[in-house]
Parts: sequence; C-alpha cells; structure tokens
Amino acid sequence: MMDAARTRRLAGWGVAGVMATVSLALSGCAVEVGGFMNDKSATARVATTEAVVGEDGRCTADLSIDPSKFRGREGEGLVGLTECELVALKGEPLSVQTGSSPRAKRETTMLYMEQTGKALYLFQDNRLVRVVRGGGAG
Repeated sequence: MMDAARTRRLAGWGVAGVMATVSLALSGCAVEVGGFMNDKSATARVATTEAVVGEDGRCTADLSIDPSKFRGREGEGLVGLTECELVALKGEPLSVQTGSSPRAKRETTMLYMEQTGKALYLFQDNRLVRVVRGGGAG
C-alpha cells in the first residue's frame, strides 16, 4: 500500500516537474522580427455597426470622412469602401436601393451619373464589391 501511494505522489511530481521545466525553458524564448519589412498596410474593419446610406442617399450618421484618402482610386480600386465612404467621395447618389439575399444581410445598389455614363456601385454588408459602368450618356 505504501508503495502505491508513493508511486502516485512521485508521478504527480513528475508531471509537475516536467511542466515547470518546460515553462522555464520556454519563458526565455523570444523571436526577433526586426529584419522583416513590409511597405503595405491594411485595415480590417467590422461592418456590423457602421453607418450606412439611407434611401435618401445620405449617411445615417454624422461621420467625419476625409474623401482625399480615396481620391485617385477609381472603379475596382474602390472595392472595400463602405457606403458612407463612397458618398463622402462622390456625393449623394441619384438613387439607392437596399435589400438582402442569401449572400448578404444587406445589399445596397447606388446609382451615379458620371462623365462616362451611368455607374452602379454594388455593396454587400456595407462593403463595395463591384462597380458596373453603363454605356455613354445618351
């Protein structure tokens, strides 16, 4: 009986000892990544609580969006913008239609008249996913 109790106690110390040793060994480890460089940056944004554009073409919240950070980007280069960011860049659209589908809780289509003709901006869950341009203005 005494040997069984002693074996259990030693087995318990063995596991604890191994865990303590591994913890001590790993606590001194560090990884240095200072030599790596990336000139690209990305910002992940959650669209669940962001302001959206209403049927009247205006943003549902007063936001301070600087449109200059999106200038120079056209067409597919705008993919990923929110509805309010597009309105800050291009102004109020001619029309806004919203709905839902199996792919997205919220789908929005904004129509703009541009110099080259009509342009539809298609959003899914408050992110621009596609730009469709029509023929000439005629």
